[in-house]
Amino acid sequence: MDFRLLGAVEAWSMQHRVDLGPPKQRFLLAVLALQINQLVPMERLVDLTWPHAPPPTAQHAIHVRISQLRAALAEEENGGGGIRILTRGSAYVLQADPMCVDTHRFRALVTQARACAGDAEKVVLYRRALGLWLGPPLADVAGPEVVDRLCAGLEETRLLALEDCLDAELRLGRHRIVVDELAELVRQHPYRQRLLGQLMLALHRAGRAPEALRAYQLARNRMIDELGLEPEAPLKQLETAILCSDPALELAEPQPGAVPNPRLPATNGHRPAIETVGLCRRFGHRTAVGDLDLTVHSGEILGVLGPPGAGKTTLVRLLSTLLAPTCGSFSIAGVPSSRPEEIRRKAGVLLGGARHPGHLTGHEFLTYQARLFGTRRRDASRLADRLLDEVGLTAHASARIAGYGRDLDQRLALGRALVNEPSVLLLDDPAAGLDPAAAGRMLDLVRRIGTERGATVLLTTPRVAEVERICGLMVLLNEGVIAGSGPVGSPGGELGREAR
Repeated sequence: MDFRLLGAVEAWSMQHRVDLGPPKQRFLLAVLALQINQLVPMERLVDLTWPHAPPPTAQHAIHVRISQLRAALAEEENGGGGIRILTRGSAYVLQADPMCVDTHRFRALVTQARACAGDAEKVVLYRRALGLWLGPPLADVAGPEVVDRLCAGLEETRLLALEDCLDAELRLGRHRIVVDELAELVRQHPYRQRLLGQLMLALHRAGRAPEALRAYQLARNRMIDELGLEPEAPLKQLETAILCSDPALELAEPQPGAVPNPRLPATNGHRPAIETVGLCRRFGHRTAVGDLDLTVHSGEILGVLGPPGAGKTTLVRLLSTLLAPTCGSFSIAGVPSSRPEEIRRKAGVLLGGARHPGHLTGHEFLTYQARLFGTRRRDASRLADRLLDEVGLTAHASARIAGYGRDLDQRLALGRALVNEPSVLLLDDPAAGLDPAAAGRMLDLVRRIGTERGATVLLTTPRVAEVERICGLMVLLNEGVIAGSGPVGSPGGELGREAR
């Protein structure tokens, strides 16, 4: 079971949301989960639930709600006994593995990231930790005052982790990828000078030094006007260094092996998530994909870049077993291409140009798709609810697909790709036909889902900016063959320029 407190308070078991009852009942579970395996006295529960004027029946109400929570958890656990709410005198304790609670997983991932020596590993762990945040803690069950009492320091830990992650991304040369994210963060947190410094550095390295200096001046003026303070010395020194075009601001040589090259074989003893060997597909005398060797490791996001006709869609159709190769072989999640049925259960596929039945609602469509994979009717409906929430379509679940715009339709296609709980996502131009803002949201959604699920993502696109936005690795296809490959943002990864 998975308890989520970073956002709305929820519990998930297998593929469906557990009914935890009304807000005050879910709040009690959140308090116990925050202090998992620790006794929480009745007096504290009453004080947190009614901070100002508890009713005379407060303790009885707590007892009733705890009993209802026990019943809900017991029904899902089927007597397994792994998760229990126990009574110890006048206190309660939620007995479970702390890693089933997102707040504890978040702190554990941050600790792991800080202990990593390599920046690429740091970024993966930090992004996985930050991806657990779906909103403010306890967003739908408690007010700010109570949240401050329960989650003191959690938001600051998140911001510090985000700053550490962005530092690592800047060291990896991903300044163009994170610059928009940094601009938004500086807008949200105008007095966090470390974020401002990161934005200035990213802008400078992206060849936008005037914008970096303007960002500094705007922030300085605001601090003087509103706080009566000057920026700290490191920011002033950074401004001077940008004015002088100090070579020390330029990107250092990349760390050896910091970002794996997609054409190198796996070195960790595990099977790669995607591997092709001499893969080719011919249509008559035309070669759509020719002699392609490719290796993508677990958890990576690979962008396959190239102009129309380069072979991108053919590659996705081959890997998803919709086309048979003319020669060569491939594997998905360790499953060889000789076992296509098994591959279809391992891979989630979004194909460009796919149409959805307009007479169905979004919920009906995903429920039907889940049933095609053998999911029971009741579980299929619950899975559809979860996927609609995951791709941001909950508000449109009951609307006919015929009324969806292009943005919603692509989100639904992404939800369809997730129905079989894949470990590999094969996405053919997921932002096609979207305006820049909607495309950015779609790509950010792909990155978040990939990170949260620990999935490997291969996406195709003819647009360089999309690869730079979310991909760690890039392959440039030209007339069906690899014209170049490498990390995004490194000197060898600036291959996208050739596709412009």
